[in-house]
Amino acid sequence: MNVGWSRLASTQRGAGGDVRGGARSAAAALLATVALAASPVAVAGTVQGPNNPSTIVNDPSVGGPPWFAPENADASDDQHAGFSGFPDVSSQYLKATGYGLAIPSGVTIDGIKVGVEVSAEFPCGFGVGSAEILDARIVKGGTVGATNRAPDPTFEGDEFVYGGPTDLWGEAWTASDVNAADFGFVFRVRTVGQPSCAPIVLVDVIRMSVYYTGCADGQVGSGEECDDGNLDGGDCCSPTCQFEASGSPCASDGNLCNGSETCDGQGLCQSGAALDCDDGNLCTADSCQPLTGCVNAATPAMGCRTPMKSLLILKDKSPDEKDQLIWKWIKEPPTTQAEFVVPTGTTQYALCIYSGSGPAITYVVPGDSVKWKALGDKGYKYKNVGGAADGITKVLLKGSTQNKSKCRVKGAGADLKDPALEQLDDAGLVVVQLVNDQTSVCFESTFTAADFLVADDPAQFKAKSP
Repeated sequence: MNVGWSRLASTQRGAGGDVRGGARSAAAALLATVALAASPVAVAGTVQGPNNPSTIVNDPSVGGPPWFAPENADASDDQHAGFSGFPDVSSQYLKATGYGLAIPSGVTIDGIKVGVEVSAEFPCGFGVGSAEILDARIVKGGTVGATNRAPDPTFEGDEFVYGGPTDLWGEAWTASDVNAADFGFVFRVRTVGQPSCAPIVLVDVIRMSVYYTGCADGQVGSGEECDDGNLDGGDCCSPTCQFEASGSPCASDGNLCNGSETCDGQGLCQSGAALDCDDGNLCTADSCQPLTGCVNAATPAMGCRTPMKSLLILKDKSPDEKDQLIWKWIKEPPTTQAEFVVPTGTTQYALCIYSGSGPAITYVVPGDSVKWKALGDKGYKYKNVGGAADGITKVLLKGSTQNKSKCRVKGAGADLKDPALEQLDDAGLVVVQLVNDQTSVCFESTFTAADFLVADDPAQFKAKSP
């Protein structure tokens, strides 16, 4: 292939070292002529590559002298594998394999393209001596193929290009064939010259590209509903390129708060229902953290209404029938009956006592049409002599258009919870809140150490503010 090989006449070496001039110009002119004659080839399907080889060796199966430093042809880095001989010598195969391809199984291999970055030096000037490419062959299963593309190169930049997007090199291919470590390419040249004038052929890199179509090529083809470029299941496009069923699990988006991800039946992975973090405890602040999920913190609510006066008494006696709870919240800002919601219906109340970082002490009073009664248009009262609801026997919720609103909660008996009263004052702060399960309206008393009247006593705790 004497015409195409003139492309190699890109440098010439004189007695004084490397000289780049007339030879390069002549080669460039000839290359331009050949390149204009080459017509572009449509790219088929998807391509992997160009990949560099991991293994480059001499293959002596055709005889001849070896290449020097064959391993240098593994990257475009100006480190070359080289060959030179005289008076008329053909090289061994320069064999490149290990291209690290990962073509999905089941696809159709459409073509294979090889790019060889190669040049030649003529020590005694361009035209003194000659060089010729003898073989450019594919390697399948470790065996050199019968099809020789040496006479048919095209050119891309600094590369001689063999094959292309639709060239199968006379072979039938599977994905496993091209993914194999022994898939590759051989390159062989001939040099003619005198001992001091023999041309030198230099190969910088041999690159490989493989073109394919089919399921997992990233393009939806005939008989496919989807194609996401892989053969993995669980991503809403099945290994056969069909939509995975609606409701099928798919990869998490890393946010635990939006529920488990599932397929929508049309190839998309969608978030599930929001995580329900309500633990049923009115005295916890329920939230969701994307990385950890639900958080139910014993944290007082924000924005509660505060009174002018407050009182808290807790007694833990023996027997338990003598236990007692009193909380008074007096002279608060104006409150309407509607803001108390409807405890005679389904509105549930809870008295929450917070101290330190531990869980709140919680006393729950459910909605009840019998035990709760309306106080005209001002509020509600609750009475349960038996104290079955966490020992709470009485509740008063009374509103006012002036600063005379009041709340009271009383409890007694064996059903009343027994908190560790001697520890209640350890943090120097006790917060009491009355909350409901339907609105953010809440009522709060805050007692600091200065308000503690009886503390560090396992039998009772008493605080008054102010």
